[in-house]
Amino acid sequence: MTPFQALYGREPPTIARYILGSTASELVESYLLQRDEVLLILKNNLFKAQNRMKTLADKSRSDISFEAGDWVYVKLKPYRQSTLRLQRDHKLGRRYFGPYKVLKRIGAIAYRLEFPEAAKIHSVFHVFMLKRCIGTPDQQVTPLQLTDAAASEEQANLNLEDKVDLQE
Repeated sequence: MTPFQALYGREPPTIARYILGSTASELVESYLLQRDEVLLILKNNLFKAQNRMKTLADKSRSDISFEAGDWVYVKLKPYRQSTLRLQRDHKLGRRYFGPYKVLKRIGAIAYRLEFPEAAKIHSVFHVFMLKRCIGTPDQQVTPLQLTDAAASEEQANLNLEDKVDLQE
């Protein structure tokens, strides 16, 4: 649906090209020639803008491919995924999970990964959801978990009576 169709609810009118000498009026002929020139300029400007946008978008793109046996991280939404890792705070949670082993390539842009048995997740992912694991999976650093005792020591004991002035 074009913006014109969304606004007016109908197809835009087609503009036929002017054939030189098809009208008897000089004023109409000059108007139609000017209109054709403006349409040609608009078409060229639109083509140039599309090419500029395409070249800028293509500069930041790169072809990513993995082989069977490679280790990758999987980008998942932490608030929707709870079978790979339990988290208390999803907003500040990890975006990439893993590393997981690539089992095989499916088509040009999809890969099947090896997940643990307990993970209730589909094992095929698009290439843009994957990030290469640099190094071996044994060298990966696991984040330290803060125990409840250490967390309670870090919090200061606050007394409400010290913070509020009681008016009598």
